[in-house]
Formats: sequence, structure tokens, C-alpha cells
Amino acid sequence: MPTTDQRGAFAEALQEALDDSRISGRALARELGISQAAVAQWLRGETAPRPARAAQVERLLGRDRGSLTKLLGFVAVDDDADGKPRVSVTEAVEVEARLGPREKALLLAVYRELLRHYASEA
Repeated sequence: MPTTDQRGAFAEALQEALDDSRISGRALARELGISQAAVAQWLRGETAPRPARAAQVERLLGRDRGSLTKLLGFVAVDDDADGKPRVSVTEAVEVEARLGPREKALLLAVYRELLRHYASEA
């Protein structure tokens, strides 16, 4: 769940994207098939869209992939050839706002150790 600061940063970036695109919040809501109130809440930083919806907003407003989703702490996910989502562990850990630097370092150390362990078994 995005933090208050993340929602605020997203709200500012969304308003800028709407202004640049010359699209109103009402028009965006219509394109997304959601209520105008939902978009208004995003613009006030009260709520935030889910990851897939935020990515859809990026596409509709012609923004670079990850430009808005990253502000909410979401990682842009690529699809493998088999259609399954693919994201690096490092990316996921780095954008997780609920983790401090120490927790992030610990998770990444465990991950690297697991990679070494399984690589030696192969």
C-alpha cells in the first residue's frame, strides 16, 4: 500500500500528465471505466490506483512505462515469452517503501546467498 508521500507524489505527477495531455480527470475516468470521484481522490492524494490501473493510466496519458507506477512504489513488470510477469528481486526490494535501508540490505544479502547456493548445486 502506497504511503502518504507516495500518493502525494503520484497526485502531482498525474495532474502534470493530465495537463500535458490536455485530458481532464473526467475524461480519464471515462476512458478507464471508473468513477470521476476515484480519479479526484487520486488527484488529492487520498487514494491510489492499483498497479495494473496505474500502468493503464501511464499508457492512456502517453507516459513512459513506470513513470507513474514507480512513484507509488510499484515495480514495472515485463512479461516473459510465456506471458508470466517478470520483475527482478532487486527492483522489488528497492521500491518497497515499508522497508528501511537495513532491511533492504538484509533481504538482498539473503537473495544473493540463495543464488550462490543454487548455482553451486547445478
